[in-house]
Amino acid sequence: MPFLIDFQLCQRVLDAAVEARGKPVSHGAIEEITQLVFSNEDRFVTQLRDSPVPFEIERLFKGSKNYVLRSGLIYLHLNTKPHYAIVVPPHYVTDHASVPVGARWIVAQRGDHSAGAVVHDWLYSVGERSARPREFTKARKKADVIFRDAMKASDVGFLKRRILYRSARLAGAVGYGNVEELRFIDPANPAKLLDPGLFDKAALRAFTICPRPPKAYSIER
Repeated sequence: MPFLIDFQLCQRVLDAAVEARGKPVSHGAIEEITQLVFSNEDRFVTQLRDSPVPFEIERLFKGSKNYVLRSGLIYLHLNTKPHYAIVVPPHYVTDHASVPVGARWIVAQRGDHSAGAVVHDWLYSVGERSARPREFTKARKKADVIFRDAMKASDVGFLKRRILYRSARLAGAVGYGNVEELRFIDPANPAKLLDPGLFDKAALRAFTICPRPPKAYSIER
């Protein structure tokens, strides 16, 4: 069961990453967050429509192609060993799926692929533009494959999955690791974006891309 919506849990993960900004990585803190995320695994749902909390995305500005993830989202990727939980924090700004002009009559910007698109955008936002082409290509492809798998988990049809996956593969290189894509609204002032300097990509990756621990303990939330 790959999806969980939990505002407080996602916010706690983000707070831990912000607290770690500019500091040496604390493996104890990362382990605590990882254990916390996986201790909630019994609350994950197979389909987001079955979630007791709605998957909420709202247009940022009228006429804008950008949307805000209000609730946060956790996606459990089961096609790797170890499994990974990917936490997309609340208030993150996403453009959803980038659909080629010629395919927009088939694939809307948002729809049943939205959860996968939000996860994909997050992985691109916290990625690094490595100077080593092989590392860059490998990391970006991993994000694209997770996008494809998340769409399949959401029961997105084969044709739509293929169009969106191939679009990411063919045109996604420009956006991967682009610092301008790491955007959050200010909850106290939704018309304003937070200063990107508040966030450290290395800390965000460490806390929001969580490999399954050897044993997911039940700890106090």
